[in-house]
Amino acid sequence: MAKKRIALLLPLAFTTLVGGCGTYLPEIQDFGDKASGQQLVESIAYNVTCEVRDAVYSVYHLGGVERKSTFLDSWGVQIALSLQVEEKSSINPVVNWLPPSPASSIFNLGVGGTVSSDAIRQDKLNSFYSIAAIRQMGPCDPKTRPGGLLLMQSNLALDEWLVANVTADDTGLIQYAKDFSDGLLKTNVLSHEVKFDITNSGNLTPGWKLTRVSINQTGNFLTASRDRTNDLTITLGPTLAAPKKMKDKKGRSVTVPAQAYVPAAPAADAALASAIGLAVANAIRGTSVP
Repeated sequence: MAKKRIALLLPLAFTTLVGGCGTYLPEIQDFGDKASGQQLVESIAYNVTCEVRDAVYSVYHLGGVERKSTFLDSWGVQIALSLQVEEKSSINPVVNWLPPSPASSIFNLGVGGTVSSDAIRQDKLNSFYSIAAIRQMGPCDPKTRPGGLLLMQSNLALDEWLVANVTADDTGLIQYAKDFSDGLLKTNVLSHEVKFDITNSGNLTPGWKLTRVSINQTGNFLTASRDRTNDLTITLGPTLAAPKKMKDKKGRSVTVPAQAYVPAAPAADAALASAIGLAVANAIRGTSVP
């Protein structure tokens, strides 16, 4: 008797667990409380910054020999991190009624309906550093990098991409320092994108078959899914000195040179194009039927 009760309670527990998917704001973390979510975001942000620091350090220390200069000296790096969580659920009951009918004319009535919900949460983080500032930070201590799956990996292959391009510049195949283009080609921009998309889904269909009524004999009664998309785009390109507006002693507005730097137009355009492409891709995926 106890086993039968447990068997009956399991579908109910599963329904209660996943039935709320898509009706509440999803949590950024898969398990744990809000503190776990905050810790996850901090760990990802730190790991991504370490990836850039370690990659730049590798470029200036190829083969264990320190290099004083590369075409990256006057460049900057833009980091765009997007963490999206989407939860979907749907209920689809199906009832088939077979009332008493004469043998010559059998009447059958099927009834069904679908209720679905979809909730999307997207968090973005954008940061900018000059290569000079990254070099001053130095590499991260490998022991401090969190490590793990997805964007927590200790190697996101940025160093391989930068070393390959620096080598191409050294051999003269590409001349990044000279090819400063503000046109459509934007040959002086490097971009590295890493994307992970993981979906967990499940379904539950309790069914009954009586003399005149059949319930949930086809289809899935309850379905639920959780889709996590982690996207990292790192864009490197030339920088321009950003002038700073100040007021003199007489209250007049003056413009003075500043030590801060901003991305040049090609680098800024490339980063914007990547952001627009990601937004369009996420919008298209969000319109799919669960």
